[in-house]
Amino acid sequence: MIVKSQYASSPRGFKWWLVRVTTVILVVVIAAFAYLFLAGASAKSELIGKNPAPGRLVDVGGYKMHINCIGEGSPTVIMEAGAGDFSVSWAAVQPTLSQTTRVCSYDRAGFGWSEPNVEQARTSQTMVQELETLLTNANIDDQLVLVGHSFGGLNVRLFADRHLDRVAGVVLVDALHEDVSSEMQRINRDAQVALVEELRVASLLQSIGLLALSPEEIPDQGLPSEAMAQYRAILATGSQLETMIAELSSIENSLIYARSLNLKHLDNIPVAVLTATHRNQPSLSEEQNKQMAKDWNKMQIAQSKLSSESYFVSTSKSGHYIQLEQPELVIRTINKLVTRARYKG
Repeated sequence: MIVKSQYASSPRGFKWWLVRVTTVILVVVIAAFAYLFLAGASAKSELIGKNPAPGRLVDVGGYKMHINCIGEGSPTVIMEAGAGDFSVSWAAVQPTLSQTTRVCSYDRAGFGWSEPNVEQARTSQTMVQELETLLTNANIDDQLVLVGHSFGGLNVRLFADRHLDRVAGVVLVDALHEDVSSEMQRINRDAQVALVEELRVASLLQSIGLLALSPEEIPDQGLPSEAMAQYRAILATGSQLETMIAELSSIENSLIYARSLNLKHLDNIPVAVLTATHRNQPSLSEEQNKQMAKDWNKMQIAQSKLSSESYFVSTSKSGHYIQLEQPELVIRTINKLVTRARYKG
């Protein structure tokens, strides 16, 4: 006796059963994604509400940029964050410094609370033009002490090169220099490719709301508590990650542009160079870290020769983020240039 399968004996057969099961699974998956998306959108909205911009948004021609100025007095200190960072990276420095003079940290377009500029590439040339417009439209027209960390150091030097008459001092905090060795460029390029891939994954998680649902999973950056909450909220909700990818992908073009300008000597404008000797990137080999440290030190020495009035401070007590690990050193150095500008003025 031949026993027939119950599916074979059904007039609709196995194919009908398979289609039905597949449809049910698809419905469940779509429903789960819809719920996740809605929950993520709600979490994003809540994070944005809890972490409003601490400063003000200024129209710079079709989009707005965030600038946070506190304190009173002149010269005004303008603080530029490093690659992939925004204004909260100065949270351990700005409040104390504002007791001496007006201090402004700001977010490059697409970072922090600033709206993205989708019309232009994220190169230093674009960023300097944006900063010029931001300061004009924010009515900041007095003398400036420019402070730049890492990649931000290159940007403030480009700005200073165009506005020597307004610059009362420059503070370079473990800053990038345009004369990067070919070996350092190669090591950086490989590291950046890996980082960009990680950021693409994080950007996908951000877009569907997963980062907003668990912002505490975003690694602690060593920021003060309020600034850390703001940092996590921005990464979980805004255009930060996509802009980070665009900025990192354009750094080589920024370096080429800076080299093409043959940047001017800053004459007697005081320049303070702060550099960290303790550096170790886990993603690099021991030999690569040694090469990076050697080349980085050469760049810092080159920057100490930008002015006839230079201050060079090397510290072994912190890594690349001196403003977070030794904020008092950065505050003291900036105040020295502010006092010097007032005395000279």
